[in-house]
Amino acid sequence: MKFVCPDINHVFDTEIGKVNSLIIENQKLFFEVITDISSQIEGFDGKSVLSEENKILTFSKNADLLTQFIPFDLNRKTLVNKAVSALEQVAVSGEYFQKTAEILSQLEAYLFEISANFSCDISFSKISAASIIKASGFEFKNDYDTLCEKIIDYFELVTEFDRKKLFFTVNLRSYVNDKEIELFIETVLQHGYNLLMIESGEHPLLTSEQRYIIDSALCEIC
Repeated sequence: MKFVCPDINHVFDTEIGKVNSLIIENQKLFFEVITDISSQIEGFDGKSVLSEENKILTFSKNADLLTQFIPFDLNRKTLVNKAVSALEQVAVSGEYFQKTAEILSQLEAYLFEISANFSCDISFSKISAASIIKASGFEFKNDYDTLCEKIIDYFELVTEFDRKKLFFTVNLRSYVNDKEIELFIETVLQHGYNLLMIESGEHPLLTSEQRYIIDSALCEIC
C-alpha cells in the first residue's frame, strides 16, 4: 500500500522490505496529518491519499489509526461484531449446521418449559447462532506480557476478521523500548502487515526502519 499527503513531498510505500516511519517535529503539521487520517477513517473527505496497485482506497475501510496505547483494548466493537459474524457463518454451514439447529431447538424448548407456568403468551423470536454467541460474552483475551505482542495480535485479528489494512501508529515509541520495538518491526515484516509509524520526535534508528523526517521548520530530510 502507498500513503501520500500533499503537505509532504514523499510517497510512503509499504512494499520496500522495511517499516516506514514519519517523524513530524512541527506541531501544526503533526496535528493536521493525524487529524486528516482520523477524519477520513470516520468517512469524511480529506487531503491524504491511500492506494494499492494504482487504485485509490477509502480510509474508512482500508486504514486503522492507533493513537491510544494505555489502555489498549483488543475488544473494539466493530472487530468483535465481525468475529461474531464469522463464528455464526461457521455455526450455520457445513458440518456444524445440523448440530447448531439441534442446539437452537433444544434451547427454545427449554425456554418454553421454564416459562410454562406464566399466564401470558411468550415467544423467543431472536434465538439464533449469533444471539447465542453474543450472549456468551464473546471477547478477545487482553492479557499480554508486552504492549507490542498485543498490537501484533490486533493486526492479526483485523486482517483475519476484517481485511488487510494500513495501520498508522502515533508515538508508539514513547511507550516501548528500542529492543522491543525492533522485534515488533521484524514481526510486522514477517507477517506482511502494512504499517506507518508516525512520531513527533526522533528515537534511535532501527535496522528495519525507513525513516523520513520533517523538522520544526518544515524542512524534509530523508
